[in-house]
Amino acid sequence: MHAPSTPPHRHALRVDVAVVLLFWGLVLVALALSRSLDLQRAGKAERFLSSLAVMAPMMLPQIGFSLLVAVLLHRHAHWLLRPARLMLASLASIPVYLLVATPLVVGLGLLSRGKPLAGFAEEFAQWSAVNVWIDAMTASAGLALQIGIAFWRHAQAQREATLQAQADNLGLRLSLLQGQLEPHFLFNTLNGIAALVRGAERSVALQALNRLSELLRYSLRASQQRFVSVDDELRFIADYVALQRLRFGEALVWEQQIEPADWARWACPPLLLQPLVENAIRHGLEAGLPGPLHFRVRREAQSLCVELCNPRADDSELMAGHGVGLSKSRERLAVLYGERAGIVTEVLPDAFHLRLSLPLENLDATLERTDR
Repeated sequence: MHAPSTPPHRHALRVDVAVVLLFWGLVLVALALSRSLDLQRAGKAERFLSSLAVMAPMMLPQIGFSLLVAVLLHRHAHWLLRPARLMLASLASIPVYLLVATPLVVGLGLLSRGKPLAGFAEEFAQWSAVNVWIDAMTASAGLALQIGIAFWRHAQAQREATLQAQADNLGLRLSLLQGQLEPHFLFNTLNGIAALVRGAERSVALQALNRLSELLRYSLRASQQRFVSVDDELRFIADYVALQRLRFGEALVWEQQIEPADWARWACPPLLLQPLVENAIRHGLEAGLPGPLHFRVRREAQSLCVELCNPRADDSELMAGHGVGLSKSRERLAVLYGERAGIVTEVLPDAFHLRLSLPLENLDATLERTDR
């Protein structure tokens, strides 16, 4: 069994306590070394460890003050949202600390040197303003360090929360886009089958329904994943074209050139290519324009390049975005890849040319990353 993990806020508090102890440990070493050297110059030999033993009890109020600040900043993190008030409170805390700590430091100093507390009043009266000033400066430095760390941690937490929110929003947006494409594909395919039924081609319509069931199996499986292989997408396109050939017959001339490659290795967003092929058929053959549909797939360095070309009448008007599928595909690519992928179109007098490119990424590594 795994041991229960430490809550993040407790871990952060432990880190701050460690920083406090390290900071005051270094201050203690510096003060003890200074005391030892001063006594040596005055002709009073005192070992460094002896100076350390004398100074350590006198540092307890400083350490206690810093630990109290660490606990308060963790329990009241909302104080960081009002930095002006926090700074004023910090400035006011130093005089209060000195009023409490100075008598404690004097008393602890007497005890550490083996002197009776009966001499407290005399020792306190002789406590120099320089000592008070040093206490104030060291306490202020420790306080500033802790507040700085608290603000840094707060900024990091906000940044992580913002990045997580952006990731969640992109994931939701991607799911919505993918969900919009699926009913769009189904609606258009059923319309094509309905046309076969109306044309009294019921046997062909039955074959088309069988083909559609196979396509839907893939669509349902792929819709549960962020990525599939390029090979899966190419096989889906082959099945989709076979379904459309039942409707258009020999009029559908499909000319494809797929460069030999290990396409099963590379990742591709599911149902990315089908809307592009559908648009090519819709704005070419379905619009009554004869001519072949050219489909070319190749690898260019570390990118997948897909080209589609369909006939177009010189005087025909293109729908905005050349169809829902094309515009949604552009949005999906922008969400998934940013500027690393895109779709470029070119309107020629007698043809419409489309070029899609996206970075080739290992499928297994991509799935592992997106599942985290």
